Amino acid sequence: MAQIKLTGRVVYPGDFGWDDARKGFNQRFDVQPKAVVFCQNARDVANAVLWARENGVPFRARSGRHSYEGYSLVQDGLVIDLSDLDNVSVNREQRIAQIGAGIHMLELSEWLGQVNVTLPLATGPTVGLAGLTLGGGFGLTSRKYGLTCDNLIGLELVDAEGKVRIASEFRHPDLFWACKGGGGGNFGVVTRFFFRVHPVSFAVAFMAQWDWSQFEAVVAAWQDWAWGVDDDVSTALQLTVTKTVKLYGLYTPDDPADLPKAQQLLAPLLQAVPPPNLPGNPTVQPLPFNVATRLFYGEGGKSVNPEDPVWDVIVHDDQQIYKSTSAAALEPFSAEAIGILKHYLENVPPLEQPPVQPSMVQLLGGGGRAAQIDPASSAVHLRQARFIVQYDGFWAAPADGQETIDWIRDFRNALLPHTAGAYVNYVDSNIPDPLQAYYGPNLPRLVEVKRKYDPHNVFNFPQSIPVSLPQVEA
Repeated sequence: MAQIKLTGRVVYPGDFGWDDARKGFNQRFDVQPKAVVFCQNARDVANAVLWARENGVPFRARSGRHSYEGYSLVQDGLVIDLSDLDNVSVNREQRIAQIGAGIHMLELSEWLGQVNVTLPLATGPTVGLAGLTLGGGFGLTSRKYGLTCDNLIGLELVDAEGKVRIASEFRHPDLFWACKGGGGGNFGVVTRFFFRVHPVSFAVAFMAQWDWSQFEAVVAAWQDWAWGVDDDVSTALQLTVTKTVKLYGLYTPDDPADLPKAQQLLAPLLQAVPPPNLPGNPTVQPLPFNVATRLFYGEGGKSVNPEDPVWDVIVHDDQQIYKSTSAAALEPFSAEAIGILKHYLENVPPLEQPPVQPSMVQLLGGGGRAAQIDPASSAVHLRQARFIVQYDGFWAAPADGQETIDWIRDFRNALLPHTAGAYVNYVDSNIPDPLQAYYGPNLPRLVEVKRKYDPHNVFNFPQSIPVSLPQVEA
């Protein structure tokens, strides 16, 4: 049997560009792989998988480098990087797009914007499409278009034997189901997606900010308004330790003639809790759709315009060090829960050195189309969440790390009586029974799919889906 060789662009320790090639976005993790292979096609991916197996080398697939726990890296192993798989082809008549699995959000948004179509995308400009889609894909337009995976009609995947499979509703439907919310890195390496896309040309971007003294009133009013507002409105609330309360979102009507309705749709919230009368507060701005979405691209919760000088700091700065986690609010937060939210934001551990952006909680509004789709159509089990809670702790000095990590853990734990589960795209190594939190009642079926398509557990990482579950004693 011929020896398998790595193909594609392979970078080794000591090569020019090695340090950049090996790093993830979260600089909390300093991992030294044996090599990084930047795959140019599915055959390169297959060769990488087979080479790793033949040589007994652990490996991980990587798309956008955004695994919150660094699970797309592996010490003394092979990183299979998909970022060069970034081709986009759109058939506008059929409203179908073929998209390389390694493309990042900003690049994809710009491509789709050129032909006036869209998908529900994440708001981090360097987030990879593969991780977003395979974990479900809650995003800023999910109330309008559903989750990212809800728009998926097929995918190309390299399995543990190096075979290239096409999965869809009609071919390997069990694998297709599992790849819609079952998380990345579990069943194979996806190299290409086929999506149903949506025509769009304009949107209204809106933002508003309130005083900290209005915290309780804003959270209470927002959670009711955000759940019941028109499905064309997707929104999030950002609450920071620097005592800012900020709303942001998009209104995306089918008919551009309806753009002026944005003020009417926002009115119930703004009238319930009037924001301070300051210039540009609130901001309600009709824009070309891809320009509107740019306003919300930010890393670590800091919204920036890609043409702003701060862009290079946010996207390329090596000091992005953070701990994030999540939970879902299935019911409106009570006054007690809102009080806990405020208490922890007001009692963040003191830091030796301020980070680029402050620690925060972000509440991503649910409902709309995302909650209307048949739960059995995908492995996502948090569709009925009124909102997703994302906890983000940032620091710059190494000495501040453990205290911030403990603060995030305690913050999430304090709200557990008011929340449920966790979002698999916000993996957290501190969550007890993480697979149950991520997958809920879908876990046994996901294990069956894993056992069928990867019986030897070739694709694995610390929180990957196993080939069997522990037997529970009667």
